[in-house]
Amino acid sequence: MTGWLDTLSPLWLHLTSFGLMFLEGMGIPGVPGVLPMLALAESIHAGQTTLLEAILSGTLGNWLGSLAGYHIGASALRRLPPSWQRMARSRRARHWMQRSGPVAIILSRTIGSLRTPVTLYAGAAHYPWRQYVLYSLLGALLHVGVWQTLLWRFGPAVLETFEERQGELLPYVLGVAALIVLLVLVRRRRARPEQPDSDSELPQS
Repeated sequence: MTGWLDTLSPLWLHLTSFGLMFLEGMGIPGVPGVLPMLALAESIHAGQTTLLEAILSGTLGNWLGSLAGYHIGASALRRLPPSWQRMARSRRARHWMQRSGPVAIILSRTIGSLRTPVTLYAGAAHYPWRQYVLYSLLGALLHVGVWQTLLWRFGPAVLETFEERQGELLPYVLGVAALIVLLVLVRRRRARPEQPDSDSELPQS
């Protein structure tokens, strides 16, 4: 599955990982971001690169891609295909963002069915930029860090296990994400007085 990637130098593997994770982070469906992770896992075992470098290139790509997707949702939603506009305006995206915006943003980095609608909705609804930058960074780090580490330790078999048991694993993922958000919010509230939130409505075309 990763034969052609195995022939690339570590530098090109990192660039490939960055590029594919950038596209995945934007919310483009079907991008195989896991493939360069598998190849990088082999490079780590061969001593050609390190786990930290692999996580850094993937996280940076996914995070910057999510910021690009936010700006597309904020400024160019009406230029996107109708199917993408429907995802951005879906009840599911609105429900997730209104009930638990930080958790939705973090989980959208890992859960493909949430990535496109949540990313575009956040931009179109003008979700607070600084908060989006922070939570998308946490989500990208969690997504790439966990997957790259698992692939490095266990290889492709972990993908099959995840697909078979993702329903059982989801509550634990939600719990970890909620804990991260809680810690961030506690630190922010200690640093400055709490300010009232204002709901943002998604603009209609």
